[in-house]
Amino acid sequence: MPPGSEKYEVVCIKAVNSSWLEIYAEFPLVVELDGELNLNAGKCQWVQFLALPLERLQVLRFSSRPYKWIRYAIGIIVGAEGDLSFSTNSLDNVDYNAGLPTDSAVLYYHTSDEEKQRMFPVDPNMTRTNVTSSDATTRRAQFRSDIAERDGNECVLSRFRGVYCDAVHLLAHSKGDTYISTYTQHRSRDPAGSDLVQDIDSVRNGLFLNKVAHVAVGEDVAFLQTPNFAMDTSDVDPTAPPEEKRCTAQLFEPSDPLSLFFGGAPPSGIPIRLSDTPDWPPASLFDAVYATAVLRHFGAQELKIKVTTTWNDTFCPDGVMNQAHAEKKARNDSETANLDKAQQQSLARQARLKARAGRAVPDTLDMLMVLPYILVPPNELQATLRKAEEKALAAEQRRVQEKVNSWSRHVIP
Repeated sequence: MPPGSEKYEVVCIKAVNSSWLEIYAEFPLVVELDGELNLNAGKCQWVQFLALPLERLQVLRFSSRPYKWIRYAIGIIVGAEGDLSFSTNSLDNVDYNAGLPTDSAVLYYHTSDEEKQRMFPVDPNMTRTNVTSSDATTRRAQFRSDIAERDGNECVLSRFRGVYCDAVHLLAHSKGDTYISTYTQHRSRDPAGSDLVQDIDSVRNGLFLNKVAHVAVGEDVAFLQTPNFAMDTSDVDPTAPPEEKRCTAQLFEPSDPLSLFFGGAPPSGIPIRLSDTPDWPPASLFDAVYATAVLRHFGAQELKIKVTTTWNDTFCPDGVMNQAHAEKKARNDSETANLDKAQQQSLARQARLKARAGRAVPDTLDMLMVLPYILVPPNELQATLRKAEEKALAAEQRRVQEKVNSWSRHVIP
């Protein structure tokens, strides 16, 4: 453990006599963002981010070059690009082509001052606690429609038909517009800003996935997009060209029911079907989902405490940003609900008018009811109708007279 660091508690319980890799990264004591969202990277301390059981990494086999995968995993959690070393003081990088060690070891993730300014760690509380409601609203209905159209109305993982699929938010809908805008702005690597997303319900924040995969996104399944700053595609699939663009669904829990979709697939995962369109999600959002899954399975408790405390006002549930967004979201949801209600009422009125218009044309039952009168001569029919009217009038007069008589008996002694 590095000097000055606090006692830590790892989320997962370490088994006796097991071997682990502990991953540390420099973390700011105080967060101060300037107008350009650059971090004032002054005093930092080494904080444990991950605890990786070697035996489990061997089973999961996320990459044939595990150190490259570890570099990628810690980088997308921290939100800054850097390199791994076995020392806090040296940039003597690890051999990224080497296999995992047999004994426990500690690795340190070094970042430049420039990269420290870009730092924007993933929210450790971003793991989904529930699945987005399927209740129909105009905005969410449009989100599903846009995602389904872009992805061919099929699950991009299993190719299940649309009826078995959901439009899934990569950054959870509950995070809101302000968070996704700030997150993608700070994680942007494109000077032209093509990787910025302003709307949480943007088509660029979604994938069309079967309902089982939906529940597991960010929990037990995540998407590794390659090439990235630490890995190329051949690090995931040795038979693939290094520069081939690929997004691989990887399973973090082999016993998960979702493993049924991975049957017969390489240990490294299943490539999902990509869409060659500007509406495809940017890499930063796939990274967010992947980082969330990594933290869920391998994150250190110390990290969650440090990030939540230090970055609370930036992105945590009780932070200023989310409070302002919650108020805006409540107003928008109220307006959307009123709009939906008005639209439903309008549709109901149109349906009633259509039904009434349809009744102007007699149906089969109507024809059967008037059939006895069709062959009656007109003069006889008129006489019959007059008698029916006179009979009805006499009956009404008798009813009225009976009410008058009843009233008189009760009022006049």
